[in-house]
Amino acid sequence: MTLLMVAFMLDAVLGDPVYAWHPARVLGAVIKKAEAGLRARFLNLKLAGAILALSLPVTVFILLRCVLGYLERRHAALGFIVSLYFVYSSLSVRDLANEAGRVLQDLKMNDTVLARRDLSRIVGRDTHSLSPQEIVRGTVEAVSESTVDGIIAPLFYAALGGAPLAVAYKTVNTLDSMIGHKNDRYREFGFFAAKQDEIWNYLPARISLLIISIVSAVKGYRFREAFRAGWNHGVTGRDGNGSIPEAAFAGALGIRLGGMSTYEGRVVRKSELGFGNGELDTECIRRSLDLMWAAAWGGLLFVLVLPRIV
Repeated sequence: MTLLMVAFMLDAVLGDPVYAWHPARVLGAVIKKAEAGLRARFLNLKLAGAILALSLPVTVFILLRCVLGYLERRHAALGFIVSLYFVYSSLSVRDLANEAGRVLQDLKMNDTVLARRDLSRIVGRDTHSLSPQEIVRGTVEAVSESTVDGIIAPLFYAALGGAPLAVAYKTVNTLDSMIGHKNDRYREFGFFAAKQDEIWNYLPARISLLIISIVSAVKGYRFREAFRAGWNHGVTGRDGNGSIPEAAFAGALGIRLGGMSTYEGRVVRKSELGFGNGELDTECIRRSLDLMWAAAWGGLLFVLVLPRIV
């Protein structure tokens, strides 16, 4: 548990420095190389993608488990430090706050062009023609969804299986972000990566609904609406795990998210999330970041308390 607390504090204060050998960047390079090799060897792209999606997280888990086991046997302190590094690298609390904060400052300066560019760093949708209100919606959706896959889920898997399972989860998440797209190139190859990400995020997304609802009450937001929207529009909805925290944030903030977005020129219509009619302005981003920080601390408390309950 000390490992989780220290890793969380490091990420909350320092964020992730940009350097070539960051685990996420190494994973990205491995995925690109493996994709090229598998595409060259297999005509069946769904099979090729399945091999990559299933084998890479398992390989990462086993490799890291063996390395950490060896280090812990030889030198417990060194094993702890290496484990701490990998759990810390799996979290994205400070980076998420910084990236969304940039968009907020851009909009406050009425620089829509810069806001679109900065938003494109944290979303997969096309941003070049978004209005200020659409930029706000995209930012709040990114903050809410990343509260799960950048904070709550890594903490959850680190609590279950230490650094190896946390990094295995980030491998699944990275695979989904790189190849789990529904376009012509990845519809077949990325099929299993997307499905696997849904499976791994199933429990964390639902845990996030409880956490977001509770911290909404603590912070004075609409906690009943947070839970109701998260349940009705997320858990029982049709848009996958990501819609659960998005709907919960929408309910808590009294706004509506979802609707139409464009991905690589293709218009995608998602369900509307939330019941409110609040204006999508810069205050929504500020409050979403406030709620994200509260949910991050709530997620840490959850994984620290859970072993004592069960």
